[in-house]
Amino acid sequence: MHIITRLAIASCLTLTLQAQDAPKPYLRTPSPRQITWQQREYYAFIHFGPNTFTDEEWGRSQSTPDVFAPTTLDTDQWAESFARAGMAGMILTAKHHDGMALWKTNSTTYKIDNGKWAKDRAAKGLETDVVRMAAASAKKYGIDFGIYLSPWDIHRDPAMPKEHLAGTIYAEPQIFGDSSPGDYNELYVQQLTELVTMKHDDGSPVEIFEIWLDGASGSNTVQTFNWTAFRDIIRQHQPNAIMWGHQGVDARWVGNEDGVTVATNWHTINRTQDDKRYSESELQTGMRDGTYWTPAEADARIRDGWFYHANEKPKTADALMKMYLQSVGQSVNLLLDVPPDRTGKIDAVDAEVLLQFKAQRDRFLNRGLLKPGFVVNASSVRGGGSSTFAAANVLTNDKTYWTMDDNKRVGSLTVDLGADALVDAFIVQEHVTLGQRIGAYAVDAMINGSYKEVVRGTSMGYKRIHQLTSAVRTRQLRLRIEQANAVPLIQYFQALGTSS
Repeated sequence: MHIITRLAIASCLTLTLQAQDAPKPYLRTPSPRQITWQQREYYAFIHFGPNTFTDEEWGRSQSTPDVFAPTTLDTDQWAESFARAGMAGMILTAKHHDGMALWKTNSTTYKIDNGKWAKDRAAKGLETDVVRMAAASAKKYGIDFGIYLSPWDIHRDPAMPKEHLAGTIYAEPQIFGDSSPGDYNELYVQQLTELVTMKHDDGSPVEIFEIWLDGASGSNTVQTFNWTAFRDIIRQHQPNAIMWGHQGVDARWVGNEDGVTVATNWHTINRTQDDKRYSESELQTGMRDGTYWTPAEADARIRDGWFYHANEKPKTADALMKMYLQSVGQSVNLLLDVPPDRTGKIDAVDAEVLLQFKAQRDRFLNRGLLKPGFVVNASSVRGGGSSTFAAANVLTNDKTYWTMDDNKRVGSLTVDLGADALVDAFIVQEHVTLGQRIGAYAVDAMINGSYKEVVRGTSMGYKRIHQLTSAVRTRQLRLRIEQANAVPLIQYFQALGTSS
């Protein structure tokens, strides 16, 4: 009898322990670098180069490097402005489509180092490598640094006129294109290698958080890029860097340049850079249960153009806030272009708008009503009530989460605020470390004694911010998971508003 009892107890303990094990990953999951990247959420794009001084966007004029002439270049001011604005990093156009290099390179004569500005600085013993300067400034002000290296190179493209460079040292071999003599991929590999192996003055490596491999081209020249070689170089020297491309491989384009996405956005797709391109609408939504974990990034401009143009004005803080809610608020990172002017600084008006936007964003987000210790009840909890997966975990915004047993696909949790409050927004997050599972959810507020649906969503993913058209007065909230392809995992649930 005692033996049977002991066996029964042991069996129950075994079943309990098994039930309390974490759910298995669901299909595709993010790499650690992708999780870290998604948590950055909002950072700066810096379009700076000869176009800044020729008033162009794509550098078709092909001016000599003498055209690059900032009067008071200050990369510290860039980084400080972005850090104060709450941006997590900055990505600099080390080479845009025009082909002029902003760093000291042996790959081309078409570099700012051959211009008058650089020669004058060098004569004074000052740094002339703008990429290294920007990287050092980012490190100094505690933000991350990334680079943009355009695959399309007008300077090397035989289809693009270059009459201003004829007879100069800048009239270099036209090797861009599969039918052109020479191998453009070799040039690109050399430039990429120089950038990803760059070092600071103290000999430490420049750490790059993202590398932009833009797919844009304004030429009919056909050039097949050796994406495999590019990826291998990046992985070898910058293993933590995210490779951004039209469709990956680490992060994809959101399908527009307006900094927004549609309501449904999956973190997975079925193609890489090596495959046929997705349409803009396909990139916005992604592909549910896709082959590759490739979350979207929304790129946008604070002004109308990517490069600085004196006749343009920045967007308002209100416009940027709306953009933020349609990008970061819909599980997509926001990359906002803030171009330096012809002095080499971020325009004071732009910097002020960024601060206004930060203040507005902080006021909106720093009104969380749900606090650790509030009573949270769930329809069920994994392991019959395991504290490891308790409903209260959704209030902590850490790596813990609420979940249920594997056979559950729908469920709910309720939170009592302890007193009436005016609620006007909600934040919900899946624990995407183990995959994206949820395809339909809703939030209800208790109003006049009964629940009323105030939010309806589809793909939850990394983070959703839902702003209501008008505030509701409530004391009790309910989050319902209505559809999931595997047991749902909720990492965070928050209501924004004011106590009444």
